Amino acid sequence: MPVNINLPVDCVVEVSIARNGSEAYVTVEPPINGGAEVNFGNIMEMLKKNGVVYGINEDIVKRIANEKRYGERTSVARWTPAVDGVDGTVTYRFEQQIKIAPVEDEKGFVDYKDLGLIRTVHKGDVVADITLPTEGVPGTDVKGKILKQRIGKKASYSVGTNTELTDDGKQIKCSCDGNINFRNGAFCVDQVVTISGNVDSSVGNIKFVGDVIVKGEVLEGFTISSNSNIIVSGNVNGATLEADGDVIIKKGCINSKVTAHGSVTANFCEHSTIECDGDLTSTSFVICDVYCGGELSTKGNTGGLLGGKYTCLNGIEASNIGTKSYTPTLLTVGDNALLAQEKDTVLKQIEKSSGELEKITLVINFLNDKKKELHSLPEDKEVILGNACRQKVLLGVEISKLKKRVEEIDLSLANRQYLSIGCKGYMYPGVKIVINDAVFKVESEYVRTRVALSEDGMIHALPL
Repeated sequence: MPVNINLPVDCVVEVSIARNGSEAYVTVEPPINGGAEVNFGNIMEMLKKNGVVYGINEDIVKRIANEKRYGERTSVARWTPAVDGVDGTVTYRFEQQIKIAPVEDEKGFVDYKDLGLIRTVHKGDVVADITLPTEGVPGTDVKGKILKQRIGKKASYSVGTNTELTDDGKQIKCSCDGNINFRNGAFCVDQVVTISGNVDSSVGNIKFVGDVIVKGEVLEGFTISSNSNIIVSGNVNGATLEADGDVIIKKGCINSKVTAHGSVTANFCEHSTIECDGDLTSTSFVICDVYCGGELSTKGNTGGLLGGKYTCLNGIEASNIGTKSYTPTLLTVGDNALLAQEKDTVLKQIEKSSGELEKITLVINFLNDKKKELHSLPEDKEVILGNACRQKVLLGVEISKLKKRVEEIDLSLANRQYLSIGCKGYMYPGVKIVINDAVFKVESEYVRTRVALSEDGMIHALPL
């Protein structure tokens, strides 16, 4: 049967979809011989038949239908791609490797003995900042299929000794004061710093909040400062030790300065200055300057207090005191002895100020007499008179304060401290002992002697 080529043919809507489902396209072939034109409905129907149900832009579909866009391939639907999660990160606030180099302060000055070996941190200091991973957002293709996202990975880190992760997981903080180091893949806070060798130019000065342990020696010119204890296995020679706790020197303290709020123990001490609030113990002290807030004692039988100045608020127990060559050795025992020394100083100051007051009074009297005689003084002399009058008032106030301090000291000295000094070996001439305001000078050798204050307020030497 013959075909009538003049029959009307409706428009044809073709739908194509990207392989990954990201877009859908529409192409409309025009009608023939007066066939039906494209419209919004038949485009939407064809999209549905091809499974396109998501991300359709109806405005574009309407535009194709209304403007009769035949023969054009037009994107009419787009997916919502999945948004992958972001991996977590960790940012450390400290370098993992310690850089040994002189440290420059805020003013630009460089301390060549501060090499930055110790990095002091305090409880609550932030070690690391952590960003948490995100989940991401799933997507949908044009056929309505859910597209899974990649979930972000947690940052890789470890929480070291004496550090802790905050509750929100966003920071690592120090859980105590100490020295921060990186080891075994994590930052750790050490409450004890251990120097395996000497404290010298390769280590530099040490300033730390915790205990400091030195396996070797502390060499000349270097300083160790600790808010806790200091322990040195070798000698301390020409150095400075400062501790809020105890100081232990297993060998000698030579030409050094030691300050401790706790006790101090050394094998021997020579030509050193030692101040401690607690007890002080050594085999011998040779020409040292000592202040001890507790008890001072020497170990063994051969050492002792061999020259120097020793101030102790409690008793002293020594093997020997002084030397055969009569080296001057001054022992001051008790708070009252210090008060007696202060009283002497204050009395000297009163005498000096009183002398100045007498001289100024003479000047004032002379100028006042001249003023009466002449009825006035030259301008420069008036200035001198005014300054002298002010100085007289200030000196009077100062002398009154000093006299009041003497009265306070006298009240304290009335309560005597019956402290003593024990000597297991020899006590030689050249030794001077002060207990309260009493003074005892050793003028002959004593053996096994206790020097003590008696009820009559005098110092006596008695056999042990």
